[in-house]
Amino acid sequence: MNHFTNRDGYNSIRSQIDWLFRAGKPPGGHPFGAYFTTLGLTTPNLAVRLRIPREKLAYFFSFVDRTGDLVPLEGGRGQFVFYSRTDYTVENPRQLESGATGL
Repeated sequence: MNHFTNRDGYNSIRSQIDWLFRAGKPPGGHPFGAYFTTLGLTTPNLAVRLRIPREKLAYFFSFVDRTGDLVPLEGGRGQFVFYSRTDYTVENPRQLESGATGL
């Protein structure tokens, strides 16, 4: 699972041993939550597909989710966009990698 963010978000999340992704209310009538995707860095038109500003692709976190703990977004994007209805913690053993994307 992946989470993309800007520099401030990256520095905030990586400052902890266990990554904490804070839930919030996104624009566009989407549910309150912390959002993630199965799409990776090499996905063409990633910002367009995720419907996020390109600046939010500056940094990434990659981790292993627990089966069934994330909810698919309603509609077609639910195939690759998932969310947690509350803050979402990723303990160190589930963390894979993080850093600048170069995008």
